[in-house]
Amino acid sequence: MNNNSNNWKVERAKKIIELLHTGVINSENEVREFNILDYYKIIGISPKTLYERTYDDLTDEYSSVELKKFYSFVLKSMNDSKLTAKAIMEVKHSVLVNDEIREITDVDKINVINYLKTNKIPLTSNVYALALKDYLNNTLTVDDNLEEKNKILAK
Repeated sequence: MNNNSNNWKVERAKKIIELLHTGVINSENEVREFNILDYYKIIGISPKTLYERTYDDLTDEYSSVELKKFYSFVLKSMNDSKLTAKAIMEVKHSVLVNDEIREITDVDKINVINYLKTNKIPLTSNVYALALKDYLNNTLTVDDNLEEKNKILAK
């Protein structure tokens, strides 16, 4: 299935396979595991769809072990439960940030939800948790436009 419409997907899949093996360098120049939020920052289609549409093209270049790691990533993403903005807003919780317990405010939640929606990233449990962590660590840039935030709350 080596057609032009699939080439960009194959290139993105290759990049993802590479990152699954090498990891991602964070802001402190440390290597961390590639995650689902990283994935959606690279490509806007589901991991399952990308895997299915590129598998035949990738088998010539990658070993079954490398492809199994990609497939495991896909399975993990498929088990990630969907969330709604309303459900997130209803939950009160705290998290540990830099050795301090921090109450998650409505503004924190709205900023993260707004970031995900603006970037067309699915609102799932793992994605939200990763984005919230990045937001609280000031490594996620959000738009502070209150009008947009209010639109999300109204949905």
